[in-house]
Amino acid sequence: MRTIIVILALLPVSYAQKINFSPLPESAVVERREPVPALANRQARLEELFRQAGCRGDAITEQKIASLSEANVICRLPGKGHGIIVIGANYGQSPPDNWNAAALLPSIYQALTHRKRKHTFLFIAFADENRVLGGSEYFVSHLDQASLDHTEAMVNLDAMGFSPTKVSTQHSDPGLMKSLITTVYMLKRSIGQVDLSRAVKTDSESFVTRNIPRITLHSLTLPDVTEPRDADPSSLRRFQADNYYSSYYLVSGFLAYLDVKLKSRHHK
Repeated sequence: MRTIIVILALLPVSYAQKINFSPLPESAVVERREPVPALANRQARLEELFRQAGCRGDAITEQKIASLSEANVICRLPGKGHGIIVIGANYGQSPPDNWNAAALLPSIYQALTHRKRKHTFLFIAFADENRVLGGSEYFVSHLDQASLDHTEAMVNLDAMGFSPTKVSTQHSDPGLMKSLITTVYMLKRSIGQVDLSRAVKTDSESFVTRNIPRITLHSLTLPDVTEPRDADPSSLRRFQADNYYSSYYLVSGFLAYLDVKLKSRHHK
């Protein structure tokens, strides 16, 4: 496993600026993950968690998919500008790592609600079966041209809570990686690099085919990624609450940083 080392001389930004977000306590974040629901109950549980986090009324929607029994769950945090940032995780797989990531979305949403945002954030729990990216592909393919043009980035969460946060560089845009490293330094956190196989299907790839910059974050180690993803879930590292919360804190701060610093893809 390689580690990304922050070299201060290569970061041409001012660190006097504070990243503005309001993280929940660790106990609240971990409690929303437990217990891990059965696949058939995950959509309803995610909708419940989003409403608990304050995403209610017209802000939360179901996007039904003809080929799947479950729907995409979409929570919208409106911004004052035209730009859109998508934060997504897949909830439709049986290994518990997929639920871990999806269960973070409501808490990340809540961490960003205490301040007016420049970008509109779309928190999407993607439905899926057999890792064919049914939910994410359906979402992207049904965006109108204006929404495609204004979607500035997609932040994809895969397995979370098994080790400190990792980035898969093979599934990530260099500009977003640079912003991530800056966030790591500003929040005094750490980030590791473990590349998922190019053969691994992640929901971020549904966006890159539409030329939308994406980044994939996870917590798998090299032994984990060399084993088949559908292997016995017990072969993965055991869930670790402190690493889970640390990833939550970093991702929330990363999105808050992107909200301020991310520039339009069409006006650079």
